[in-house]
Amino acid sequence: MSRSRNTNRLAKRIRDQTSLTLSTASRLAQQANVYRGSSIADSPDPRQRRLEAHVAHVLASSFKDHQLNGALLGVREAQPETQGVKLTLESDMADEVLRELLPRFDHFYGGIRGVPGLRVRGSERRLILHDAVSSAHVTVTRANGGSLRLPSARDGEVLLWKRVPRGLSRDEKQEAEEWTDSRGINDLRVRDLLLSRILRCPGLVNRTALPHGFANCYTHHAGDLVIEWCCGDTVETLCAVLLAHGFADDVPRANAIELISRHSAHLGDRTVILNRHGSCLYGRHAEDIAESIRKGYES
Repeated sequence: MSRSRNTNRLAKRIRDQTSLTLSTASRLAQQANVYRGSSIADSPDPRQRRLEAHVAHVLASSFKDHQLNGALLGVREAQPETQGVKLTLESDMADEVLRELLPRFDHFYGGIRGVPGLRVRGSERRLILHDAVSSAHVTVTRANGGSLRLPSARDGEVLLWKRVPRGLSRDEKQEAEEWTDSRGINDLRVRDLLLSRILRCPGLVNRTALPHGFANCYTHHAGDLVIEWCCGDTVETLCAVLLAHGFADDVPRANAIELISRHSAHLGDRTVILNRHGSCLYGRHAEDIAESIRKGYES
């Protein structure tokens, strides 16, 4: 099949998925370099999707612009499993991923950090991070095959995953209820679906961090995840690639995507926000910044 025919078929698919006009969909399709990639495999279990969404949300809030080797959320690969998903973690970030995900009460912060109710079992090289009150879980390994190191408590911290190995602490219950509370979030199903897909498609979202080895990700509230970058893919190119892999499947057409400008787009009614700066933010200092980030992980 010719490239032009592939582009036309992808354009029609994007138009059918979204409220974009055919001309806009065609412009995006020309940038995707693929007709249709393998669609992101979703879990059929809403509790599994909710856990994965929370994992992605916590990692985005935690890492911000401190990634290594282009792993935006510390994840190198994601492989769907029968009941969950296996995440291959960037080797140099793996221990920090565990620290950020496993729940702890931080007295200096005045609340819980991490994913409430997340507990751990398994071996040194393959850990299962599982929900204390459901079958939802993610399996994690280190990309180089090495051992994973569970976090120890820092000053002012109480490791809830260790202190309350079964069930949830009172503070965790409150935090978990806030995550599932629909106030301020238009569609919890869409939030869980799209943030779960962010976790399950590292090969796509890591494109933003590839040019410098790091990008920027953060959250405003429990209902969104923001990715910002400055070099490499344009916003439209990344949107086209995501749509080609079914990122907006099963999202209401009117809310699937909004192209705000050449430098910004919203997916899922502002669930995923993509922002690209118009020029490089770092210039010749990019390598020095990457090295500084690396030293921070080593300290």
